[in-house]
Amino acid sequence: MVDRTRSSAILTAVLALLLGAIPAFAQPPACGDAPLQGARVALLIGNSAYNDWEWPSLRNAVNDIDLVCEAFQKAGIASRVVRNADMPTLDAALTRFTAEAAGAKSVILYYAGHGFEYGGRNWLVPMDAPPATRRADVEKRYLSIEAAVERVVPKGAFTLVFVDACRTAEPVVRIADADTAHGDAGSAPLGLLDIAQGAVFYSTAKGRPALDFAPVGSPVSPFAAAVVKELAIPGLEIGDYFKVVSREVYKRTHGMELGPQQPFHYGSWFDDYYLVAPPDIPARAVGVPPARPMSATPPPPSMGNSRGPAADPLADISLDRLAIEDEPVLIADVLSRHPAAKLVALADGGHPLAQQLVGYMFSLGVGVKKDAARARAYLERSAAQGFPAGQQELGYLLLENDPSPADIQRAYELYVAASNAGFSKAKTHLAYQLTVGTFGPPDFTRSQALYAEAAEKGHPAAIFALTFFPDTRAANLARLRTLANAGNPEGHHWLCEAHFADKTLAAAIEDCGVAARAGFAGSRAILAHAYATGVGVAADAREAAHWARLARDLPELRKDQRELLAGIGE
Repeated sequence: MVDRTRSSAILTAVLALLLGAIPAFAQPPACGDAPLQGARVALLIGNSAYNDWEWPSLRNAVNDIDLVCEAFQKAGIASRVVRNADMPTLDAALTRFTAEAAGAKSVILYYAGHGFEYGGRNWLVPMDAPPATRRADVEKRYLSIEAAVERVVPKGAFTLVFVDACRTAEPVVRIADADTAHGDAGSAPLGLLDIAQGAVFYSTAKGRPALDFAPVGSPVSPFAAAVVKELAIPGLEIGDYFKVVSREVYKRTHGMELGPQQPFHYGSWFDDYYLVAPPDIPARAVGVPPARPMSATPPPPSMGNSRGPAADPLADISLDRLAIEDEPVLIADVLSRHPAAKLVALADGGHPLAQQLVGYMFSLGVGVKKDAARARAYLERSAAQGFPAGQQELGYLLLENDPSPADIQRAYELYVAASNAGFSKAKTHLAYQLTVGTFGPPDFTRSQALYAEAAEKGHPAAIFALTFFPDTRAANLARLRTLANAGNPEGHHWLCEAHFADKTLAAAIEDCGVAARAGFAGSRAILAHAYATGVGVAADAREAAHWARLARDLPELRKDQRELLAGIGE
């Protein structure tokens, strides 16, 4: 006879032992709760549940950081998440994070919520903070972002700060005892943060709102959605990453009631920094064809091993698109659909467009590790097939790297070949080099004709160049206005440059603002100069210094524009 009671007791004991061996949290910890490990760590703070009478609630701020946490986790960035925190909770979270981040080489701080500037520092708003306070109590009631960065970032670590908060002119916090009528400073929109090695990325421009959703009903902000979407593209150096995120936010919010929203960034860093490192793609032993005289008839471009347009993964990228689109944005779009390894394989198989794209990628370290020799090899192969974009890119590469007389002659031949094939970007490049005398005495007649041909195809830089010729100025200003009205910030930028050159800046000062917020270095310099001199706007030394600093942080700022900023904000 079986003793069922005893058997049941034994089974219960065994089950208890087994269950006791399994921790109560057998499920993986929620994102942001696991112990921090690794050289890259992040502190994500989202405050949503404001009470709607002292502070407007932000439905999506916590959703934003949860979404970002998951994306960071996939990218190998260990995160700590703080949700709807009051001041004591924030202080405890900073203490814990400081200890966990002690050995980190890179620290990211991401904040979504309300914020403001006061006393030369920037402050985030905890859940228990009042909408009004006295000067002496600001530090007790709100958390200084600068102090938080100084507290949690180890010495020498790269600092990256994301701030998703409104920066409108209406006071977020009222300083009750500030006598603004007699010169005391009140609170202001979030301003520039002072950090060492690193960068700051704001979701919106100074004076502008940060939308909590786009489109209507979205569970996350347009900034968070773009941050995560573009993070899926490996190998974007942080400057390129900022650019494509900004374009994505602008696109998501263009046409909305409070849009478009224009993120912007600034900072200082010496070495390339990647949120997602570029893949290491071994080089294949593929021979480079010998340089072919440009007078020879080029062979028809081969599209590699594809079996017709339907089989070509790059069939949607036309020469017309290549000829006018900004390369980092185009490359980011391609990489969002095709891994870098696939593009390299296509290039190795003889695809001339893939060879041109991969050559550009290796040249600048976009999507792959920078490799000048491989860049040159792929561009040589693309050019040898008579592919105009490859010819133009190779010509540009030759002129950018301390060219010999032979390099200059070959670059000229490449530009001419690509231009004769109708490639607008090559026409613009060739026209510019003819203007400045790279290939001999300046030839303004020929350069104007080339600019006109490129402008007809819609190349924005060519349209701008034609504004310098009296007989084509008015028509091309109108073209730039059409581009701007269609939502292309490059149109605003070239309008700013054109009116500045013609000393009619007041007619385009709003364009300068749009382009400066979109990150165009020249427009930032011109806007700084305008605020410093009172041309087109009321003179404002603080605004001048603000835009001068942002302009100086961009390496593409031209020498003449750096000279324009001399003495401003220094």
